[in-house]
Amino acid sequence: MVFEKMLTMQGMMFFFVIIGFIVRKRRIVGTTGRLNMVDLCLYVLLPFNIFHAFLVQPHHDVWGPVVITILLSVLYNVISVASAFLLYKKTDEEKKKPLRYGTIVSNGGFLGNPVIESIYGTSGLLYAAVFMLPVRVVMWSVGVSCFLPGQKKNVLKKVITHPCIVAIYLGLIVMVLPVAWPDFFLNGVEGLSSANTPVSMMLIGMMLAEMDPRGLVDRTMVWYAAVRLVLIPAVVFAVTALIPLDPVLRGITVIMAGMPAPVTTALLSSKYHGDERYATGMIFLSTLSSLVTLPLWCLLLG
Repeated sequence: MVFEKMLTMQGMMFFFVIIGFIVRKRRIVGTTGRLNMVDLCLYVLLPFNIFHAFLVQPHHDVWGPVVITILLSVLYNVISVASAFLLYKKTDEEKKKPLRYGTIVSNGGFLGNPVIESIYGTSGLLYAAVFMLPVRVVMWSVGVSCFLPGQKKNVLKKVITHPCIVAIYLGLIVMVLPVAWPDFFLNGVEGLSSANTPVSMMLIGMMLAEMDPRGLVDRTMVWYAAVRLVLIPAVVFAVTALIPLDPVLRGITVIMAGMPAPVTTALLSSKYHGDERYATGMIFLSTLSSLVTLPLWCLLLG
């Protein structure tokens, strides 16, 4: 069941990629249009996708597990950030940007949530959404700084005013307010949120259409996939085994830690002059490899 769920989600992702590839090859969308779509994703669709995750009202009896989940997420972020800055020191600078970002951030938001829901139900989905809160903060602070080296004075301003970080501010406020939002607002946010995945994956297809596929995968990329899918979740698995935890919270933490590279790796590489081609290869290799690694982690967790 878990494998089928992941296969369905990843199959859908690749379907969108194929559509984007065809659209770019047939020049329905040109280079300028593709770059404009990157901005649309980063400044409109993705912020609404983040904001939508906060439109939940946690019950009082789950605040204890929620706090534990946040602490586990912080632990995961410490491990992933440390890995990102320790493991790629000798790598080419342009490749280092997406490699570090893709190590810090995973595709937990899109791929992780449905997988968690299929295993642990709606309560698991709530904890998965909570787990992603610190991840999103790190993603749009430390993560974005990977693409802006040597600009420390400007990084803080760019990060705290980025629409995705603003979406987190607003989301946290909305999450704690006991407000019954009107249907037109909720449906509008949900509609824009749901548009993020197809548009983002179509952009990946468009990027692929502009690239020469020869030599796309190298040893460093294979090493990255091993770090993202095996090493980081293995460290999380070992550390959480030493702590008396609810098996559900431990399982969510390990599974979310073992997700593949996020689509934003390529989007930010395109936006901030990283190696866009290399970032796209990272997404494909890690996503395909996760078809094997994620079920194995589920088996180990019991």
